[in-house]
Amino acid sequence: MENTIRSFTAIELPVELKQNIKLYINDLKAAAPKIKWVKAENLHLTLKFIGNQPAAITDKVIANLISNQAITRPFQLSISEIGAFPNKKKPRVIWLGIKADPPESLYSTFKWIEDKLEEIGIERERRRFSPHLTLGRVKFPGDFTAIWDYVQNNPFEPYNFKVNEFVLIRSFLKPGGAEYQVIQKYSLHK
Repeated sequence: MENTIRSFTAIELPVELKQNIKLYINDLKAAAPKIKWVKAENLHLTLKFIGNQPAAITDKVIANLISNQAITRPFQLSISEIGAFPNKKKPRVIWLGIKADPPESLYSTFKWIEDKLEEIGIERERRRFSPHLTLGRVKFPGDFTAIWDYVQNNPFEPYNFKVNEFVLIRSFLKPGGAEYQVIQKYSLHK
């Protein structure tokens, strides 16, 4: 059986932002103990999930993304509002919202990656690109009024940071949760 590598492209988050989110998640746990919260050290902004691919394809991914890194200039991201997919009454995912400045920069980066990976046979995303940071996953239905009351009374302190690169990350699925390893870094410059 051929060796496969599970991977995705992402934007890494500053350590300070991860720490802020970790503290916020600790407060949210009291309001919603049944949610499976993400470990703060694993937080990232996924751009494109590539999935399990033969090692030879991963080598092509690395090479094709290096081939032309002039995607866009570095840009700013703003992390702020908390929301849920599909909605707050019946959440499946609790997330932090993301906005880019200039607005088109994040989508342009995502689209460029999609185009480059399609060249080597990686399928395009079927879902609309909806940038967010997953904070937790809801496994069981319930009453989530307490969490939304907490969020309304204690909003997440907005955080801004500059994005100078994106990364290709290998994901190892373990019983205690996923572990990540950066395979390659890609600079944003034009």
